[in-house]
Amino acid sequence: MQIAKMSHHSACFSVTLLAWAISSALTQAHAEGYELQKANRDSIKTAAWSCKQCQPKTGHIGEVSATLAYNDGEDSRFGNMTGTDKDGLVGAVGADMQYKTPTGYQTELVVDNLGYDASSAKLSTGRPGNYQINLGYRGLANYNHNQLKSPYVAEQDKMLLPDNWVTGGTTQTMPMLQSSLVNQDLSLQRDRFTLGGYYAGKISSSSRYKASLSYQHEDRSGAKKTSANILTNSVMLAQPIDDSNDQVDARVYFSGTGWQAGINSQMSQYKNDHQALQWQSAYTPTFGAAYAGQNAVDPDNKAYRVAAQAGGGANGHNVLMHAGFSSMSQDEVFIPATINGPSPALPTDSLNGQVDILEMILKYSGRITEDFSVQANYNYQDRDNKTEKLDFPQVITDSFHQGTAQNSLYDKQTKKFELKGKYRFTSSAYAEAGYTRDENDYTELDRQSIDEYGVFAKLSYRYSPSWSAWLKGEALERDGSEYDPVTTTQSPSNPWLRKSYLADRKRQKVTLHTDYQNDMGLSLGASLHSVDDDYHHTSVGLTQVSYLGYDMSAQYAFSNDLSLNAYLNQDWRDSDQAGSNTFSTPDWYSTSEEKSTLIGAGIIYQNLFDNLLDIGLDYSYSDGQSDTDVTYGIASPYGDYYARKHNINAYAKYKFAESMSLRVDWLFEKYQDANWQNQGTTWDSIPNVLSFGDMNHDYNAHYLGLTLSYQM
Repeated sequence: MQIAKMSHHSACFSVTLLAWAISSALTQAHAEGYELQKANRDSIKTAAWSCKQCQPKTGHIGEVSATLAYNDGEDSRFGNMTGTDKDGLVGAVGADMQYKTPTGYQTELVVDNLGYDASSAKLSTGRPGNYQINLGYRGLANYNHNQLKSPYVAEQDKMLLPDNWVTGGTTQTMPMLQSSLVNQDLSLQRDRFTLGGYYAGKISSSSRYKASLSYQHEDRSGAKKTSANILTNSVMLAQPIDDSNDQVDARVYFSGTGWQAGINSQMSQYKNDHQALQWQSAYTPTFGAAYAGQNAVDPDNKAYRVAAQAGGGANGHNVLMHAGFSSMSQDEVFIPATINGPSPALPTDSLNGQVDILEMILKYSGRITEDFSVQANYNYQDRDNKTEKLDFPQVITDSFHQGTAQNSLYDKQTKKFELKGKYRFTSSAYAEAGYTRDENDYTELDRQSIDEYGVFAKLSYRYSPSWSAWLKGEALERDGSEYDPVTTTQSPSNPWLRKSYLADRKRQKVTLHTDYQNDMGLSLGASLHSVDDDYHHTSVGLTQVSYLGYDMSAQYAFSNDLSLNAYLNQDWRDSDQAGSNTFSTPDWYSTSEEKSTLIGAGIIYQNLFDNLLDIGLDYSYSDGQSDTDVTYGIASPYGDYYARKHNINAYAKYKFAESMSLRVDWLFEKYQDANWQNQGTTWDSIPNVLSFGDMNHDYNAHYLGLTLSYQM
């Protein structure tokens, strides 16, 4: 016999309908003289009237799971999709459990892929809305390469060559190079631990408060690509990363009828386990005895921030005020200017650096009439570098002393204003328009002030309950003070050069969007966007950039159990640049054409075979490529620069018992990229560069996982 299942909402509706019917009958009975007070209620079983499904569940509920999978980790980059770069059998556990009491106390445990590098776990307990304590962990991973090779091995703060290494004047004359190569793994693992909670209560019948405190500790480990050189000879290194960051966040907020106010503060401290990066030179010294070099690493530093905000409103008008102060400091002891020969004296033992930031925000929004509303924002930020300016010795590639130079103190002051209004013509049409102005003042840059201002307008119209569209246009212009190229650095700017972030620019943006959705389960969306940047006063530098793109998406639900979705996105970016090899007017030009494509589709089919089987399939394809031509007398096109990827994600979940199910996941990725800068190179292709070789990817990888779940 098949038992009919009633959904939560259906059950509540049925009981409500029953109560309405009983109420009608009782009303009619009262009209006929049968008063309710005189009714005999002793035999009535009122417990049967309650909607048990409408009551909040108490006790233990949830699900636990265990996963065993085979992962193809030959190329670690595939791990960015699976969450682990381990090759072969891998395992993980998961959970989503809750415990509730009739008094409102609740404990929740959520675990996702614990055992993989990319995983998370969170335990929270308390009375939601009153108090709660949280304990969490999150693992994050980013895999770049694990198939690169180099003769260097990391040992604490040093990158060492083999004991029997024989130096050479070039990479081709290093006799031990090929036999000394070992794998280099460029990846980054983050382990983040959090502890925190909040307490909320009432001050009076109309006002409340909420106080929260949280602590976060994060460890990073792995290696990143870096380079080092002595004179004209360079090496590529896998620089070790071992550092940590601690952060404390405290907040107190108060709220009442039509208002809220609060104070928040944060403190953070960064610590690097490495003091410097020393490396042995693989080359025969050109002169002297420079057999090693030393690079600086990220120094320990601290920061704190205090901010307050208040807001309120009434009768359709709202105001928000925010003010904050931040301070960042760094006082790590300097390393010697060089380790080759006598080191020039430093002006101080440590930088004693400090940067303060003051910020203020004022926002207003209000409804002037029933159809017209306005918004106004004003942001102010002042960045003040209080570090002392000193004369530091300049040692070129850890080899020879070349005078002194002062550290630059970059200050910045920003004032940004935005005003926009919205007017509704009818229930189906409205228009928006606005004005923005962004003023920036700098120190020690080629330009002392930059102003950007512009207007935008948007028109939105709903053709029918199912179909709507909007069109938005924006025009921005940037200009500023006269150019005064900085001459205090070792590499002064070309007087004709206009750096793109400081140059005069005219920008035009247009976006057209439409969407359609009906009651039959079909929804469609499409948009077209265009951006044109004209650096109209630049002779050397970036002169023109244009963007054009569109995206489309569709979803159709055949039923509550079967749905399809698909999407397509394409973007084009073209840019022109002019350069000079003679520290003067342009003598070479380049054009770059970039194109990106993203295509995807998916299907979900649930409750097959008497509600026992769910299946799903997703496919996506992405392709990004860039073509660059440089004209310097003759045209010289760059080589291949592209990345292509196919992804398939398929799953099937089968419920073979009332509380147990088995899920199968299959992931497939085909990836290929090429970079003309190192395509086809080997470790000794360049005589004065000891490289990692060809750093391109080309792989097909699979992941097959089985997950057993138990419903509690």
